[in-house]
Amino acid sequence: MNRRLSIGGITMALAVAWLVAGCGGGDDAPRFVAVPPAASQPEPGPGGGNGPGAAPAPRILVVSNRADLVSGGDALVEIQWPEGVDPATAKIALDDVDIAKAFARRPNGRYMGLVTGLKVGDNTLAAGLPSGSARITITNHPIGGPVFSGAQMQPWICATRTAKAVTVKGNAGSAPASATATTKASGLEGDPVDDQCNAATLYTYYYRKASAPTSCTFGITGGNACYTQYDPASMPADSEIADFTNDRGDTAKDLIRVERGTINRTIYALAAPFDPRDTSMPWAPPKGWNGKLVWQFGASTGFSRFQSGPTRSLFDASGGLGLQRGFMVAIASLTDHGTNANDVLGAETMMMVKELIAEKYGRIRYTIGDGCSGGSIKQASIASAYPGLLDGIQPQCTYADAFTPIIELADCGELQANYYANDPSGQALTAAQRAAINGHTSTGFCAAWISSFLPALNPSRAQNCGFPANFPLVYDRTANPKGLRCAGAEHAMSQLGSFVGDDGIERGNGVIDNQGVQYGLGALRDGALSAEEFVRLNEGVGGYDGDLVWQARRTNARRESIGIHYQAGFVSDGRQLAKVPIIDLRGNQAATGDIHANWRAYSVRDRLDRDAGGHGNQLIWKFNSSSGSSAPGAALARKAFVTMDAWLAAIEADTSANPIEAKVLSNRPAAAVDFCIASNGANDADLATTVGLEDAACPVKQQSSPRQVAGGPRAENVYKCQLKPLALGDAAYGGARFTDDQKARLAAVFPDGVCDWDKPGVGQVPVTPWLSFAAGPGGRPLGTAPVSVAAP
Repeated sequence: MNRRLSIGGITMALAVAWLVAGCGGGDDAPRFVAVPPAASQPEPGPGGGNGPGAAPAPRILVVSNRADLVSGGDALVEIQWPEGVDPATAKIALDDVDIAKAFARRPNGRYMGLVTGLKVGDNTLAAGLPSGSARITITNHPIGGPVFSGAQMQPWICATRTAKAVTVKGNAGSAPASATATTKASGLEGDPVDDQCNAATLYTYYYRKASAPTSCTFGITGGNACYTQYDPASMPADSEIADFTNDRGDTAKDLIRVERGTINRTIYALAAPFDPRDTSMPWAPPKGWNGKLVWQFGASTGFSRFQSGPTRSLFDASGGLGLQRGFMVAIASLTDHGTNANDVLGAETMMMVKELIAEKYGRIRYTIGDGCSGGSIKQASIASAYPGLLDGIQPQCTYADAFTPIIELADCGELQANYYANDPSGQALTAAQRAAINGHTSTGFCAAWISSFLPALNPSRAQNCGFPANFPLVYDRTANPKGLRCAGAEHAMSQLGSFVGDDGIERGNGVIDNQGVQYGLGALRDGALSAEEFVRLNEGVGGYDGDLVWQARRTNARRESIGIHYQAGFVSDGRQLAKVPIIDLRGNQAATGDIHANWRAYSVRDRLDRDAGGHGNQLIWKFNSSSGSSAPGAALARKAFVTMDAWLAAIEADTSANPIEAKVLSNRPAAAVDFCIASNGANDADLATTVGLEDAACPVKQQSSPRQVAGGPRAENVYKCQLKPLALGDAAYGGARFTDDQKARLAAVFPDGVCDWDKPGVGQVPVTPWLSFAAGPGGRPLGTAPVSVAAP
């Protein structure tokens, strides 16, 4: 199916006749490719061939994406001809079909074209001269996916123009076999045309009136909105349209187009400066667009099985900061963590949309990420596992990735929802002692986790999958053991894999483990716990089974389950995060309890220090707020955006051969340093007085977590620790004296030893970037990008 279905205004069908130019110069991989750099082409030998004495042959470059990751049936291609060759004499063929008319030399001097009609699978593109030929294999994937994420999750309920009841099939062996669910409304003008949820793209057009007051609200809705919708078939007169000058000095009419479509079984939307009277082809981008992209990631955590619309607004604070400077803004439901906590799917979707932008609008210079909480997870995870998709990230309400917060979440549940609540020894602990064990200023922090996200680990909770409560197809250990499991490990089963337990139930590879963890160790050392209270705590804490049911024994995760999380790139790695500038806007946590704890920004910093040898690429800008998820004030958000833009522009201009990590460090703006302010940064005056992050005057203080009190690293990226013998004379116990009975009881709690935090975790390995899960869970490196080769 041609992915370029469209509705509204003008049709954007990309035909073979779209001949490309103006996409940048030189042989370097364009920034919009955003995938591992293509392997260098062999240097031409005498006469322009591919080796000493070889006949002159062209070079073929697929520039909209890696040649093996193309989707949607088309690819932007450049052909570099040997010096002195007249391309008019050349033959260009796609699987032996002549497509020479798709190419031409453009004003930038590059010979380019958009190749369409690619079949799913391998396609051979050849360019030939009497003196020599070349060919490259382009592997095309369906516009509905997948590309590298592996087998797509089923069932998956496509969105429809208006919500309606549909029949949903359950897993094989489910009782019942099917049930009725209600679709999500798509916001499009037509229903899906296939089971990949593909539907026609909708375009809507807006202009800013020349008479609009300067006090109007930047957006398209509301009585004071700056923009008014129009029909491009009957445009307002130019005199009625305000002028707009972007950040590179280009002046155009203040016109914006919003594109809403489907890709990879999700719904995406783009907003960009766009005048429908211009050509606006990839070789002639919209005049008002500065070539930059802001990607807005949505918050929260969820494992939905429904196609739905994005949760972020293209015209919110971040989008407005970008659009007013000439940026394009992008959103997609699979990059909203509250819809999709599978960050491989998020990365794949982002790559596919960026390819679409490159082929439809032109070259992307660089991409800035933005998002709070789950939106910060998406940024860090994608930057770590799929470097190049994001060039700079602006996390707020930070978490380093999706699954390591489960460490604190499970610990809080085991401690506060069970030991403190149900065990007489736990009930006897004071609030101050409990807070000391938890690593928090109050027990409200664990309470916030337990009430908000502990249920997200429950595979029987239908709402986690987007279904109503008690939906009959969802897993129940007794009534429906073959039902749909609605937890994160199952949502990512194509990447993380699964196992069948002794009870015959298939479960995703999870990460909960507390073998060898000495809860309250720091509290014992500091005198907040007695030796007996420490022993009773570790005797009574227990653990969770595979269905989030508390049990008296501790949780002992399978080594294979733990290891695959690292192997598959689900734990963010400082080695990869060092490749992007990071500006972390750290709001103050709520004093009474907050899942967005201040220490989380330092978790990322600790990973950078441990993995990359420093954190010069990360800025932490603390501001005072009512909760950790509060948005920064307008002036602080603007300062972060402008600083990130300047940082990336400097990196873009750096033509040295230095690795990207070095370029990030050497091009950091001189004034870009850590700081803390006493307000939320609503206006410029709020930013005039700053103090250091650890200054006593900074209101944003750090805490820790139960696992850190137990001796774990602030990086909080060790699911399952390696063990060492119990040695109660160690300095870690702060000189506490244990009776023989207490020693024996601790030895019974830790028969195999206690955590050795000086060693990596079990199965803990560095991220291997750009894994493909097409061959199954665990992932395989993509390997070298395809290049053109001389053809006989």
